[in-house]
Amino acid sequence: MRILLAGVISLGIALGAFAQTPRKEIRLRQAVQSFYDAFNAHGFGRAAKYTTQDWNHINPGGGWKSGRAAVLKELKEVRSTFLKGVFDTVEDVEISAVEISGS
Repeated sequence: MRILLAGVISLGIALGAFAQTPRKEIRLRQAVQSFYDAFNAHGFGRAAKYTTQDWNHINPGGGWKSGRAAVLKELKEVRSTFLKGVFDTVEDVEISAVEISGS
């Protein structure tokens, strides 16, 4: 469960460059749901649809992976070992996006 929370937070950070307009909030919620759908399907083959190349992930042990390839590698490893057969359901999501402006 904590790995999922870390994943959701990571997705929020990766997608946090969006301003929090209703349309963009919907897109963020869809990205979070897509992550959970992939987690429950035991496959992240469509991760490029809901993540960015610079996806950051903080796992429950405090480890940090940066970059989609590294994060997906870690997620596939844990899904094939100690999280094998685990499913999760989104009960509540709070979206908080930070607008990042360039210089």
